[in-house]
Amino acid sequence: MSQNPFENGGVWLWESGGPGLAGPVSPEFLAAGHPLWAADMARLGPWRTVELGAEYGPAAGRWLRGESPALADAPAILVVGPCATSLDAAWAFAEAGLLPPFASVLAVSQTSGRGQMRREWISPPGNIYAALSWPAGEGALAAMAPVVVGACLADALYGRGFAATVKWPNDLLIEGRKVAGILLEERHGRIVAGVGINCAEAPDAASLRRDHAAPAAALADFGEVPGAVTLWGELVKFGQTCYFQCVALSDSSALSRFVERRLAWLGREVFVRESGSDGFRARIVGLAEDGGLRLLRGDSGPGQDLTLHCGSISLL
Repeated sequence: MSQNPFENGGVWLWESGGPGLAGPVSPEFLAAGHPLWAADMARLGPWRTVELGAEYGPAAGRWLRGESPALADAPAILVVGPCATSLDAAWAFAEAGLLPPFASVLAVSQTSGRGQMRREWISPPGNIYAALSWPAGEGALAAMAPVVVGACLADALYGRGFAATVKWPNDLLIEGRKVAGILLEERHGRIVAGVGINCAEAPDAASLRRDHAAPAAALADFGEVPGAVTLWGELVKFGQTCYFQCVALSDSSALSRFVERRLAWLGREVFVRESGSDGFRARIVGLAEDGGLRLLRGDSGPGQDLTLHCGSISLL
């Protein structure tokens, strides 16, 4: 196989699509799908055709690469048509050696989007459904990967004027409302982070599970949203910088403090559900050095420190 073209970054549209993996896309198709995509098609063109031969395996076919300077220096964003889930497409590219660190697959829509515990992720057009190649890291950086990804994306949104926080372990909130979810998958030492962001539209309350921890909202409820591709490219570039700041931190304690800056509900009382338990009340006191949530439980007798590694929390 020749050099991986996606190493050069930029925005790529899979015009031919891939049978069984993702449908085709074109600037016209995307522009007709939603105003946020239309804004991007005008901003990121003109488009140059690139043919990838059979040696590129799952990525073989006709691609269009954006010629605009906008996002030209961003890690590759591979825009694909309707698919089961952007995670599946990303893993196909990753396992063929075609998804460099911080490159991503961005789907226009999903038919089988998945969240935590294989829950359905509702995927109407206009939102971000991305799968991001994330460095595995070492030591504390690897152990804390789920919350580090969240903190980096929250920082990126904050820089865009959205006061995002991380609801442990994998949701992003603004003013207590969920605007994004993150799902990390690991295979053979590689990590791909599925990221769903409600840009233009959020699920209505009736479609959420009965025990949902926070009401849903869209970024558009809190400020102006640029095109979906533009916003995602900016978040990835900022997240990449944030990741290397985390790499530079001296120890796991410093890393946990870094993430705590964006931790939702710090110091507040929450209701905690663990698998097989009836739940209990506790106060969030911080983040452990392995990524667990540090709690102080005081519902009977003196306060009891504990660390939550698996479960869910909701605000009382």
